[in-house]
Amino acid sequence: MRTESTPNLRFDITRELDLLSKRMTVANRSPSGINCYHRSMKRLYEFHKVSPRELEIDQVIDFLYYLQHDKQLHSHTIKLYVAGLRYYYQEMVGSIDLAQQIPYPKNKPHLPEVLSREGLQKVFDGCLIYKHKVMFRLIYSADLILAELAYLKITDIDTKDGKMRIRINNGKGGKDRYTILSKIILDELRIYVKMSRPKTYLFNGKIKGQRMSLGGIHHALKQAVKRTDVAKRVNLHILRHCLASHALEDGLNIKTLQYLLGHQSIKTTMTYLHVSEVPLSKAFSPLDNWA
Repeated sequence: MRTESTPNLRFDITRELDLLSKRMTVANRSPSGINCYHRSMKRLYEFHKVSPRELEIDQVIDFLYYLQHDKQLHSHTIKLYVAGLRYYYQEMVGSIDLAQQIPYPKNKPHLPEVLSREGLQKVFDGCLIYKHKVMFRLIYSADLILAELAYLKITDIDTKDGKMRIRINNGKGGKDRYTILSKIILDELRIYVKMSRPKTYLFNGKIKGQRMSLGGIHHALKQAVKRTDVAKRVNLHILRHCLASHALEDGLNIKTLQYLLGHQSIKTTMTYLHVSEVPLSKAFSPLDNWA
């Protein structure tokens, strides 16, 4: 139940969020992670109208119970909120016991949504601006998340000494990594660069030298999908799901795919076997290879 309390006028949520931001920045947390943890703390404060430092575990549970019944929130978002609350109480408040008592939502098994190659091509063709088409094809071909695409710089495209790779700085999980660069995408990027002449960031916003906003990328995809007859819900995550599914169909080793997707557990990668049309034509019996 919602706590009926009078607001604590001595508590400044803005200052508290600023302190949280500084601590997370020093800990080298990603901007998207900081924003998500901000939202979780702000919503907790707005729910109880008292300082989160004064709350007990039962009150935190009441808040999470309320979130789980919010149909507009995805289960993944709630998980991030829980991670934010745990971080706050452990690192900011110093209450390790309370942090450990906050239950982490159990994964609900579900299959990732994917598009057929035909459906995916329709989305690409729905882009009226060549820049947008290249962006979404790059996400699909190189397994990029939204922030990785937005912060990608021209110098991150590495083709020196015959290399074909993309350097991701401070990517998913705050890690640096390399990912694959499609030969087709490289040709398309060269055409795009000649057309748009980007500066610093590979995909500039309205002002050259400044990155494209995350909201702008979302909006571009939404408009492209509107121009198609694709019935499925399409978002940036689905583009990455399509990569995993199509790569398996084309015979990519599942351990290689696990490395590419950055999955710690092979079980996570194996989920894509259920949505991929992996052909049996390449299957064989080891007995046939005996001398």
